[in-house]
Amino acid sequence: MPEIQSYVDRFSANADCKNLGNREIVVFSSRSPAKTTRNEDSVAWVSWTGALLIVLADGVGGQPGGGDASELAVRLMVDRFKNINDEQITLEVFREGILDAFERANGEIQSLAIGSGTTLTAVAVAGDSVRVFNVGDSSSLICGGKGKIKFTNTPHSPTGYAVAAGLLNEDDALHHDDRHLISNVVGSPDMHIDIGPVIKLDKLDRLVVASDGLWDNMYMDEVITAVRVLPLSKAAQLIIKTCDNRMSNDGDNWPGHADDLSFVVVRPVARRVKTPANVDPPGQ
Repeated sequence: MPEIQSYVDRFSANADCKNLGNREIVVFSSRSPAKTTRNEDSVAWVSWTGALLIVLADGVGGQPGGGDASELAVRLMVDRFKNINDEQITLEVFREGILDAFERANGEIQSLAIGSGTTLTAVAVAGDSVRVFNVGDSSSLICGGKGKIKFTNTPHSPTGYAVAAGLLNEDDALHHDDRHLISNVVGSPDMHIDIGPVIKLDKLDRLVVASDGLWDNMYMDEVITAVRVLPLSKAAQLIIKTCDNRMSNDGDNWPGHADDLSFVVVRPVARRVKTPANVDPPGQ
């Protein structure tokens, strides 16, 4: 049976790092520094010998029970796979189970009848293939060893669609007054699931899955540089520090928006990476 780890309502200063055999994974989730209520992000991973499932949900702020909705969505996704063994797991099994869990979560959240909603992202990795399934404005990124972007999904939000259409650039979107709006959530009769293509992972590729708490506070190039150049534990701490500083200084020239922050970074286990002496934190 697979190994499972969940992160629900976390308030932490450090990321968790784990070696999963042929992959290394780092996970961080913590509530916004601007609030004392619960962290509405929920994260989990399910690991088999040759496969990995990453699940991330961000409860919709301003609506009742956002944290409960994200926790429920992640639990239903994990439950769908917890009894599947190494020999059974394939990309097709992932696809069938993920879509079923999305529909089940959408129905159960609607049945709460309190207006709850959540984003939900499921990333399936089988062998050297990866596929992203997404509802909402959380984003996934695959980049190569030299920084080339191999895949990123379009966030389901007005600013996300505007950037994809070339109507806004990344900097304008990060400072836009409507950056908090979302167009598609689990818990809505109109929910639609974005299914990405199957991407082949190379040995130097990095996979990043994160809530908008990351993407509203760091430029994509900054995230890519961190996860490409640094060991994962150091990259995670750099991301955490940068986001915390910018969340605390919302309104200056750098992007900054206080929010719950959750991210997962995965890379193949390879030879030890040396940390360059000239790598400095991004601008604060």
